[in-house]
Amino acid sequence: MQPVLEIRKLGERCYTYTVRAPRSAGEPPPKACYVDLGLTSFADCLRDAAEALTYFSRVYIRYEGLCVGEQMVMRLESQPDTVARELLADYASQIEVPPAPKPVPLQPADVRTSVTRSATPTGSVQVV
Repeated sequence: MQPVLEIRKLGERCYTYTVRAPRSAGEPPPKACYVDLGLTSFADCLRDAAEALTYFSRVYIRYEGLCVGEQMVMRLESQPDTVARELLADYASQIEVPPAPKPVPLQPADVRTSVTRSATPTGSVQVV
C-alpha cells in the first residue's frame, strides 16, 4: 500500500494535511489515519508528513483535491522547499484554463456560392 498525502490551504499562512490509504475504484476515499492542522507553509506540511511516513518509501500527493504527483518520502524530508515548488507548479498547470481558440475568419476563396436558374413547366424561375 502506498499512502496518500492530502494538503489543503486554510488561509494566507495556514495549511493542513492528512494521510490516508488510497481509494479503491468506485469507492469514497478512506478516512484519514493522521491529521495535522496549522502548519505555516506547503513545505512545512511535506517535512512534517515525512516524519509520519517513515515506514513508506513513496507517497501520492494531492493539493486542493488534485493529484500533483508521487514522491519519495525521503525527498519530502531532505528537500521540502524544492518539492513544494515543483508540486505547486504542477498544480498551477492543472488549473490554468487555456484561452478559447479564436474563430478563423472566412477568406473570400472559402465562400462559394452558385446560383442556377431553371425554368419550371409553369414558366416560373426556380433558384437552386
